[in-house]
Amino acid sequence: MMFDAIPTMREQITGGRVIGLATTGQQRSPLLPELPVVADTLPGYEASIWLGLMGPRGMPAPVVERLHAECGRILEAPRMREAMARSGAYPMAMSIAEFDAFLRRDIDRQGEWIRMAGIQPG
Repeated sequence: MMFDAIPTMREQITGGRVIGLATTGQQRSPLLPELPVVADTLPGYEASIWLGLMGPRGMPAPVVERLHAECGRILEAPRMREAMARSGAYPMAMSIAEFDAFLRRDIDRQGEWIRMAGIQPG
């Protein structure tokens, strides 16, 4: 069994070297549309790779807001959207508060997986 990002595995799957069973995102990937998502079988399951920009605690609000606005502008640029689509990625535009809530939910979810697996710090 192997898990990796779709751009990494796509050529392996389309070349017949690996059999793709499902993807772990919230929706089918346009790069491998024939593969279902795990949530089709296990409702609620989702494990995505995401990227976010974070700064140090106490960063001045005007700086945070400016960075957020500039990143949003860049992610909306047609060339950026096209480049992201080619790699199987898509922008998840969020407000600063939405990203904070998203991050906290993801940390809680990852923590639950760690507890379920019985993983202990070394």
